[in-house]
Amino acid sequence: MNNVLTKVIVARFYQVNAGFFLALFLLLFGIMSGKETVMFHYAIMQAIMGSWLFLSLAMALWMLYNVKCISFCLKELDRPENSFLFNLQAISDRQQFKLLAACYFELYLPVIIYGTITLVIGVKEAHYLTAATFLLFQLAMCLAGALVCFYTINGTWKKPAFTLPSLDPFPRKNISSSLLHFSLSQRKGTFIAIKLFSILLLQIMVAANAEKESREAVCVLIMFLISAHALLPMYYVRFMEKELSFLRNTSLSLMRRFFIYVLTYAVIFIPELLFLLWNERAVLSLQVIFSLYALAVSQLSLYTSILYIKKVTTERYTTVIFAIFFITLLLLAALSLWFVFLAESVLAIILFLSLYWNYEMIEAKSE
Repeated sequence: MNNVLTKVIVARFYQVNAGFFLALFLLLFGIMSGKETVMFHYAIMQAIMGSWLFLSLAMALWMLYNVKCISFCLKELDRPENSFLFNLQAISDRQQFKLLAACYFELYLPVIIYGTITLVIGVKEAHYLTAATFLLFQLAMCLAGALVCFYTINGTWKKPAFTLPSLDPFPRKNISSSLLHFSLSQRKGTFIAIKLFSILLLQIMVAANAEKESREAVCVLIMFLISAHALLPMYYVRFMEKELSFLRNTSLSLMRRFFIYVLTYAVIFIPELLFLLWNERAVLSLQVIFSLYALAVSQLSLYTSILYIKKVTTERYTTVIFAIFFITLLLLAALSLWFVFLAESVLAIILFLSLYWNYEMIEAKSE
């Protein structure tokens, strides 16, 4: 039964919240270099164990995460396909609670791992009272989650005494954010892999430039990083033209349709922008950093427009990416980054405006 609970609740929890954990990972571990990240979190853990104020703030944040876990469990138990879980009432209360506690422990595991390291640091630095309080709090959170699940399953004969709010990081969905939702739901595996590869590439860049700082090397590596994201426009165009094909019958302007792609690329490159601002200020000026960010957005927008050209297969698209990669490198050596950004942006807009409706005609004929 433990395997069933893990598959039905735990696995689904991490699948559904993959975007949440990715955003959290990028925020906490993806902006600074490896050494700075370790020092940053070590300082946070010291502050939590050494100050009742920071301890209270940490417990408040982890309580919010606990509410998120409990809310998810209640929603899953309320799903018709999971009604078989109420058959747990057939086993003893003790065995049932052990199963639910183990299941909830797996949901709470990210906090437990971080908290355990924090606890070790607290004991090492002789903050015994705060460490004991912190340990009891963690146990209370796990116990509370397991008890809520236990009484929900065993309280089917009456209305629950309380309900918990849903903590959705993206509660309101609209057309402008549709591609972001698509990335974090239907394509979260690919998206997470690309962003993790991007962070690794940036960490390598920082390590390589530790002794000898080179603006050219940073620019070339950023071009590789942009090319690594070139797979996303293929998925986005396919999603917009198939699953959201009804948008062609709406009154949305062409620029608004194009802006949906641009906004998506502007958001997904924010972690890289923050990383450069934090780690490469000594190598690159603010103007160069923001021009690299703008170039990344414009280049993916150009890739998107190219995908609207007639008969662009995956092989041809890959060839185009390689060609643009080398052309951009040559232009970067001779021109300002802002000129390259402007040229790619204008070309992307012209291609999109001239090709968009023709793409619809091609799709109609194929059907």
